Amino acid sequence: MDDLSTEAAKQAIQPIGDMLRRISGPLADEIGEGMGVVARHYRYRLAVKMYQKTERMLINSGIDPHAVPPRLFLPMIENASMQDDEDLHTRWAALLANAAASPDSVHPSFIEVLRQLTPKDAKLLDDLYDSCVTKGGRGVQPWVRTITYAERERRKAEGENPQEQFENLTRLGLIDTEYELDDNKIKVKFARSSGRAKVDAKLDSDDYL
Repeated sequence: MDDLSTEAAKQAIQPIGDMLRRISGPLADEIGEGMGVVARHYRYRLAVKMYQKTERMLINSGIDPHAVPPRLFLPMIENASMQDDEDLHTRWAALLANAAASPDSVHPSFIEVLRQLTPKDAKLLDDLYDSCVTKGGRGVQPWVRTITYAERERRKAEGENPQEQFENLTRLGLIDTEYELDDNKIKVKFARSSGRAKVDAKLDSDDYL
């Protein structure tokens, strides 16, 4: 990295002040140069923006921050500096704020889950959560609430289909599917000649946040 890039990175970090140094801990002296290496102007601008959001969250909550371990701090910077969606970018700032408030409260897997969320995934997750809070239960479905077939087809025709986002949330382990055997729909077929039995059964499934 040339001297101009290094200096630009340091100047971009300078306004953050002491808060960033406390959060980054042993990495503080490396941040200026590291930001330039990782991302150049566009990416460290997004990273600085994340620091600013994190600082506001910590100050507004009255939290005295701790140093965030590099194993958490570095991948958060890496991912936030590539995230131009405002909502997801703010989520990275919130994750860093949580790690600064209590490093042990943030598991490394949280970073991987957030990294794989699209804006539509995050929006659906919020809607499902709000629905669960309202209903007082954990049951969820792709369309959030029960809708008619006609409404579902109309919304699909308009380009809306949350099934893909729902499946991604399930893949990430944020939604779990539970299966139950329907006792009224079990059939057992037994072949006397072979001594083999074949069981046909119906499984009912429900999805839970």
